[in-house]
Amino acid sequence: MIVLVTGASGFIGSRLIEHLLAEGQNEIYALVRNPAKLSWLKNNSALHLLSGDLESLPGLPENLEVVFHLAGLTKATKHADYYTVNQKGMARLVAHLIQSGLKPKFVYLSSLAAGRPARDGRPTKEDEPPEPASPYGESKLLAEQEVLKYQEILPATIIRAAAIYGPRDRDFLQFFELINHGWMLTVNKKITMSLCYVDDLILALETCAKKSRGEGEIYNVADPVPRTWEDIGAEAARILNKKVKKVKVPLSLAKTAAALSELGSKLSGKSSPLNLSKYRDMEKLCWVADPSKIKKELGFETAWPFARAMEVTINWYIANGWL
Repeated sequence: MIVLVTGASGFIGSRLIEHLLAEGQNEIYALVRNPAKLSWLKNNSALHLLSGDLESLPGLPENLEVVFHLAGLTKATKHADYYTVNQKGMARLVAHLIQSGLKPKFVYLSSLAAGRPARDGRPTKEDEPPEPASPYGESKLLAEQEVLKYQEILPATIIRAAAIYGPRDRDFLQFFELINHGWMLTVNKKITMSLCYVDDLILALETCAKKSRGEGEIYNVADPVPRTWEDIGAEAARILNKKVKKVKVPLSLAKTAAALSELGSKLSGKSSPLNLSKYRDMEKLCWVADPSKIKKELGFETAWPFARAMEVTINWYIANGWL
């Protein structure tokens, strides 16, 4: 495949590129802001670096077959930035492809936050009316709509991924750092979520790129067994061989902490994983997805057992000095 990957130097993008290169038959164009700062990407004759971003898109190869659109904003100092990057960035990318006369298969990495939280203990399905709870989730939903507008010209498949974890991820790292210091910090209400190990997500992205049946469709991608924060913390403590003290704080206090963290981000100019947008998703308590549609239609299901995926993740953090 002749492939374009946006968000190429990030946690997920770099892992996708490694996987595609390992297959030995793909040619990859990686959109990167600064080719001098490639993070995890390594030199390879089949990897071509394109300098630019969603505001300044470079020329693309005429024989482009697949676009994996992974670039996006998950945390921001201003709520407007989510829409600028996620929605308007998508609109610019789609317009650029169409104006260039290109019609590649388009695979967009969206989020469960673009849909709706689960209700009455029932995992959410893709065809339920979306009710995003946060600016982030709304911006991802609007981005989905931007690409689906042009379905007749640009065949697209959308993946709504659960909370993604694995080696190189920094969003779960702070929680694991607390566990490593003997503390498990949670809120006083049960928060349940679907998870997705990064290597499972990579295979889902590739499956969507290769199967035409998924064109125009939205698929949840998640481990079918949901987890609570306590489940995640207990598994991390087991792997790290730590005895932890559990501290539960009122959900209202978490909102105050998120507001203070967001204020600090605005003053410093550096975004934080803890912010009011993230809190608005958190307070819905249950982001659990039904992944049966992608299994039925495309034959994909997650393969990594939770315990094994957590072991690989935490051992990677230790080996690389992150824990």
